[in-house]
Amino acid sequence: MHTKSYLLNMTWREFQEAVNPQTVVVIPLGSSELEGTHLPVGVDTIAAEGLAARLAGMEGVIIGPAIPIGYSKWFMPYPGTISLEQETMIHLLGDYCASLVRHGVERIVFLNSHRGNNAAVETVAHTLVDSHGVKVGMLNLWKLAGQLTSGTGLVAEGGFKHGGEIMASLMLALKPDSVVRQEIKPDMVKQDEGSGFTFKNSLGDADFQGAMQTVYRDIRQITDTGTMGDPSAASAEKGEAILDMLTAYARDYLAEFRDL
Repeated sequence: MHTKSYLLNMTWREFQEAVNPQTVVVIPLGSSELEGTHLPVGVDTIAAEGLAARLAGMEGVIIGPAIPIGYSKWFMPYPGTISLEQETMIHLLGDYCASLVRHGVERIVFLNSHRGNNAAVETVAHTLVDSHGVKVGMLNLWKLAGQLTSGTGLVAEGGFKHGGEIMASLMLALKPDSVVRQEIKPDMVKQDEGSGFTFKNSLGDADFQGAMQTVYRDIRQITDTGTMGDPSAASAEKGEAILDMLTAYARDYLAEFRDL
């Protein structure tokens, strides 16, 4: 029986033997962008690859090569950000998946830890479904982490914030040497005095009269550091607990997706 989990570790014959109509290829998606003065620009990629590693060994699951750069255009004013154009991202994901489909893959799940990649994934997914009948899913890592920890009391700030407690905790668990600990401190989204808008993040989410709508702004009007929350209570222990939650959920999701 075939035991390797990572596509890049397989020979072409091993990959051929591993693939059947129920096989799921997981594609980790990350980014290189501003993540606060305490966290490395590769947080999203490190998180996606870290969770993918915990899925290795699952029956019928192959871990594809990670894509460490995504669409992060709004973060470009800050050094270290590398962004693909949206069209480039669509072509990259499309070509990647078309190669898998040619070799018999019928189920693909994007393990996505960067919301800026969502639009490209959605475009490519609908094309794959429409043109090839491929089953496509997406696990949104940070959104899922926020949902799984909600109401548990584990996260002091109550939910996911960019550069906040959840993100910092995962980095302390996965890559502690990359965290600048003396820079772990709160920094909130900047607000315009007297404005009826309450800005929530760098992606344009803004509360207006009790409804969440969208206002696109220059990132420098939103944050000076990239931190949009309070990572003060972050810890490696919390990071491990969150990773356990993510792993259990992702394994259940993939098992169900295999049988879809």
